[in-house]
Amino acid sequence: MVEKSKKVSPPYATFGSFLSFINKLRDTTVPNRIDPSVFGNASGSISYSVIAALKYLRLIDENGVPQKDFLDLIQATEEDRKPLLRSIVQRGYPSLFGGPIDLKTTSAGQFDEHIRKEFEVQGSTVDKIATFFISAAKLSDIEISPHLQARKPTSSSSSSKKSTKQRRRTADDVVDEGRAENRPPPRQEVKALEYQLIDLMSEPDVEEDVKQSIWSLVQYLTARKAKGAGNDRESD
Repeated sequence: MVEKSKKVSPPYATFGSFLSFINKLRDTTVPNRIDPSVFGNASGSISYSVIAALKYLRLIDENGVPQKDFLDLIQATEEDRKPLLRSIVQRGYPSLFGGPIDLKTTSAGQFDEHIRKEFEVQGSTVDKIATFFISAAKLSDIEISPHLQARKPTSSSSSSKKSTKQRRRTADDVVDEGRAENRPPPRQEVKALEYQLIDLMSEPDVEEDVKQSIWSLVQYLTARKAKGAGNDRESD
C-alpha cells in the first residue's frame, strides 16, 4: 500500500506581512520573479512564509513568476481588492466553501478541528493558518460567524497561568516524579520538515548561500506534497 503524501498547508504567514508586501509592490514595481531578495531587510521567516502563501494561493508559480491574479490584486484600489481577494480565498480554501463547514455559523473549535483534519497540522500551525484566513475573510467581506471572529490562540502554554501555589512542589510530587521515571515520555509535537527549515533560515548565524540551499529544499518538499495531493484527488 502506497502511503499518501501529506497535504500542502495553506498560508501561515501573518496577514499583515502578506498585505504589506503587496502594497510595497504597488508603490514600487513588480519584479519578474518573487524571491527572498525582493523583501529587502525583512527576516527570512517573513519572506519565505509570504512566498509560500503566494504559491499556495496560486498568485505566483513554482518558479516565483507573478500570475495575472497577483498583478490585478497589486494594482487594484483598496475597494476593488475586496472581490479579487474574495475569489482568491474561495479558490484557495475549497473545503471551507460548500463543504462540511458553514463559515456563517461555525464555532472556533469546529473550525480548528477542520483545519487539523483537512491539512494534517497541529499546534501553533493551526493558529497561524486560522489567523491568516480570518484576516483575509474580514478584508474581502466574506461572512464568518462572530464565534470564529473572536477565536483565541490555542497553542499557548497553560503553565504561565499557574499560580505560585500551584507551582509549589510537595513531597507527593517528588514521589509521583519518581514513579513517572518508568513511564514512556509524552509524545512531543513535531513540526513538518518545511516549517523546521524555515525556522532555521531565520537564525542570525545562517549564511545567505546556506539559506538559498535550504529554500531550494523547502521548494522541493512543497512541490512534492502538492504533486502528492493532486495524485490523491485524482485517485478519489
